Amino acid sequence: MDELNKDSIPAAVKAILERLAKTIQISATAPDQYDCEICHDTGMVPVTDEDGVVRQARCECYQRKRAERLLKASGLADVIDQQTFDTFVTETPTQQIVKQKAEQYLADLLKAREEWNPRAPWFYIGGNPGSGKTHICTAICGELLKRNIGVKYMKWVEESKRLKFNVRDDDFDELVEEYATVSVLYIDDLLKQRYTRNPEFTEADIKIAFTILNERYIRNKPTIISSEWDLIRDLLPADEGVFSRVYERTKGHLVNISRNRESNFRMREVGS
Repeated sequence: MDELNKDSIPAAVKAILERLAKTIQISATAPDQYDCEICHDTGMVPVTDEDGVVRQARCECYQRKRAERLLKASGLADVIDQQTFDTFVTETPTQQIVKQKAEQYLADLLKAREEWNPRAPWFYIGGNPGSGKTHICTAICGELLKRNIGVKYMKWVEESKRLKFNVRDDDFDELVEEYATVSVLYIDDLLKQRYTRNPEFTEADIKIAFTILNERYIRNKPTIISSEWDLIRDLLPADEGVFSRVYERTKGHLVNISRNRESNFRMREVGS
């Protein structure tokens, strides 16, 4: 047969051949574009078991990508490397107790998960600004994320406003569900407002706190809470229905730092 003359090929066929050639060229270079060259970003690889049967298994990249997704979804990506147990200063007895309590909580929570204990513990730390509450709670969350345990960060001041705005809409239930179902929820600065000796919280704030905390209580979901309020002195009298649940779940993992200038370590650093 005579060699095919390109000029004799119909235009439509020629266009198809050109597209096919481009596809072949892309396929030839595709492996360099994969994040994982082992599974080609499918997350699965074929393995042969003892009986010679080939089955699909998770690729070694799966856990790494899951960890990256969890970190991004947690809302803590910007601070997780700075606020760790190693960077938490323990110059005072109070700081030492805070760190010990947090490390014990982490150990107890991991043990509860290993034993499939449905009553996983909660953690509560109360105290004035600058006492290291957010740092130590973030350190706990960081260790959980390293173990591929899902964590969600809820900054109370911002998120409570969003929930109040949607309190009468269908979106409210969807937003609450987001916080109610995550494996571990960290609520930062719960019920934050100007400090007074006898705090009075709005009905809307109590409703939001009750809705989220009660859902997590019922579903046995571990919850980490930091607040400027003493759980026993300030929050239990404000609403026993809500905070008796928190008190029950945080037994053994409850820290209330005395409110004074000495426990505001940020102010001490400024004054030094």
